[in-house]
Amino acid sequence: MKRKRPVRSFVSVLLLAAMTLSFSGCGEKPDEDTETTTAKPGETTEKATETEPVTEPPKEIAAVYPKNGETVSLLNEEMTKWAENYRSAKLDKIADLTEKCEPVPVVLQWENADGAFYSHVLISDNEKMENPTVYLCSTSDAAVFDLFADETYFWQVAAEYGDRTERSAVFSFTTMYAPRTVAIDGVSNARDIGGYKTEDGKRVKRGVVYRGADFARITEDGINKLVNVLGVKTELDLRSNTNKGPSVLGEGIKYVSVSGPWYEHSFENDYKKDLAAELRVFADADNYPVYFHCSLGRDRTGTLAFLLLALCGVSKNDITMDYEVSFFSDCGGYVDSAVPSSMTRNNLDGFRKTVQSYAKDKSLSEATRAFMLSLDLTDAEIDAIRANLLEEG
Repeated sequence: MKRKRPVRSFVSVLLLAAMTLSFSGCGEKPDEDTETTTAKPGETTEKATETEPVTEPPKEIAAVYPKNGETVSLLNEEMTKWAENYRSAKLDKIADLTEKCEPVPVVLQWENADGAFYSHVLISDNEKMENPTVYLCSTSDAAVFDLFADETYFWQVAAEYGDRTERSAVFSFTTMYAPRTVAIDGVSNARDIGGYKTEDGKRVKRGVVYRGADFARITEDGINKLVNVLGVKTELDLRSNTNKGPSVLGEGIKYVSVSGPWYEHSFENDYKKDLAAELRVFADADNYPVYFHCSLGRDRTGTLAFLLLALCGVSKNDITMDYEVSFFSDCGGYVDSAVPSSMTRNNLDGFRKTVQSYAKDKSLSEATRAFMLSLDLTDAEIDAIRANLLEEG
């Protein structure tokens, strides 16, 4: 699997007009009364025949990477191998407190555009290239960020030569089905919880719910990414209910603070009210997109992510994979004495088994609904959470 680079949200930046190229014939037809002389063997003619230069048509612009129809990864090489051959709790040597979970961009590369002053690269989610994102390039490559996982993208090169525009064919590539990590400057362990498939054939919406570590080290670039690129409207802080805000992201961001439980603490009465409050954030469509976090973005954050994904009908395997992304980060990779395998087995798996006990003979999704009802959430609120998180169809 080759590594790939990501794209920004689809905003129509520029529409390029297609230009029709015409080519004239080479040479002229001689006049009827032009004298022609044929040389005999060993003789030379008095008049030399002039040969017109032949103009070669330009070579077709070709995709170098990704190859047309190729599947690429948005993760680094180590995480790609892990996701391709995923098995739960095999990460004991991974947690070394370095940030490995930031995504890599897809670097589009092409050839046969030599001599162009510059090129425009158009990227779209449809073959008709409607509403493309457009990149201006002075070289034959373009780094594309923030693509969605498990998505087919289409791209085209328009090379500008001053007197003409040469357009390539429309190429395509598909991103690998895997967790979608997100690069936010100064924030560790960040990712989109969307993109996972569900038991009833749907998919969790992408670009609406993000999870990660806190904002203790966030930079201005990180704030700009969250607010102006990802469009976050709500910060849900799970660290304690003593924080009053405002959000470090700015006064325009809704700030919700609760004392979030983690794993088995979720079933204690002391946490019932706070757990219900954090879940209700996702029942209100006006709160989206949401970024939720604790300190490390692993335990309290992982508990809430489990409940949201399980309610939507995401498989146990994908929920566990999303949880274990934390061990590739510098914050989430921190452990006291336990290794990642024991944390997955004792904490996440133990929590899942207790949630399942609320409806033993039914699906994990139905059991999660039963657990949420025990927190005094209503069926209408639970249905609203599912509607806000799941794609239609």
